[in-house]
Amino acid sequence: MAESLGSFDVVAFGPHPDDVEMGIAGTLIKMVRAGKRILNVCMTRGEKGTYGTVDVRKKEFERANEIMGTNPLMLDFPDTAMVNDYEGKLRVARIVRETRPQVVFAPYHTNPFGHFDGSANVDHFATGELVRDGLKLARFRSLLPELEPYGVPYLYYYMVPKHISPTVVVDVTDVIDEVHAAIEAYATQMSIKKQRLGIHDTLDVIRRYTGLRINVPYGEGFYSDEALAFSVEGFFGPDTQS
Repeated sequence: MAESLGSFDVVAFGPHPDDVEMGIAGTLIKMVRAGKRILNVCMTRGEKGTYGTVDVRKKEFERANEIMGTNPLMLDFPDTAMVNDYEGKLRVARIVRETRPQVVFAPYHTNPFGHFDGSANVDHFATGELVRDGLKLARFRSLLPELEPYGVPYLYYYMVPKHISPTVVVDVTDVIDEVHAAIEAYATQMSIKKQRLGIHDTLDVIRRYTGLRINVPYGEGFYSDEALAFSVEGFFGPDTQS
């Protein structure tokens, strides 16, 4: 029997090497600084990517996690062929039962549009759908009987599509240099361009636009399908919310 993963406060799921870092590196870095133990799960090895070999991308993934202070786990789901099937949901459920996190992050689970950007990559929203449903199976006592059932308290989606407003924005201005370092660990991906912008500039634009929503220089956005608890003091700003 494989050794258990052990417990983590947070588990972040991403389809490919670099997705988690490009989407939410700042939030994870701040969580690590707050003493949280984080598992960064890469679902595929990125074997169908245009840039970089599997071995090189794995090394980049490990280096990025060193920079963020997170723990890397690379799985072997097929790149470009992520599907929300029963076997995959059970694999997610097993990870959740072993790690028993308070928070799970995953890419947003649906995109009906044909935008050629990260949120429309089929592996991205398939991963979100798979994680969402895998968390449901993690609660079933009749499944994976060797592990205790577990319900994750909080699931937040990143890579929120353009037509949906994030329900949570995290100010990552104070760690933006570390965010850049984690992203730049993926040297093979730095030549990617979206129209005239390189990937580095594109991600900065996204974080700046997201930060503008809460009047800070850089932000990372998340969406929750569930209502979020809010204290009365929170109406007066984040510095007052307990």
